Amino acid sequence: MYKINIKQLSMAGLMAALVLVGTMLIQVPTPTKGYIHIGDSMVYLSGIILGPVIGSFAAAIGSMLADLFSGYAIYAPATFVIKGLNAFVVGYIYHKIITENASIIKKIITFGVAVLFGGTIMVLGYLAYESMLYGFGTAVLGIIGNITQAIGGGILAMPLMLALDRVSFSKYRNENK
Repeated sequence: MYKINIKQLSMAGLMAALVLVGTMLIQVPTPTKGYIHIGDSMVYLSGIILGPVIGSFAAAIGSMLADLFSGYAIYAPATFVIKGLNAFVVGYIYHKIITENASIIKKIITFGVAVLFGGTIMVLGYLAYESMLYGFGTAVLGIIGNITQAIGGGILAMPLMLALDRVSFSKYRNENK
């Protein structure tokens, strides 16, 4: 059984709220009746700051709520799974490779690799879901938007991650491995 303490629960709530706000802040509609947003930056940080397990739940809940509050309820179940997996993979890869003494270059490269894998899960997840909803031909139209969202989220999250690392969030992160 996975135990969660009050500090972890509070941080998970905070990260879910940040994912929600980041996702709802700017929404650019796509041809597949979805939208592009900057919330993936917070999805990635959830997995890294909270660890893969708790971070995946925070990201999944915040992303799903953003879909529900934005009128995209049809995407909410898929978003819960896809964004949860996204945060889990990013957090898992990052935590497996990065130690407290890791150089900034190693952190940047590891983060890039983690985002590549997490972003790929997101792109393929929405391709599969939108294929079921609208057919493969229409779903393909969403690929470029989802790739843009994954890369943009990574670009926004990287300086935030490095700034948080400088103020010793790694001590908190190590509690959540």
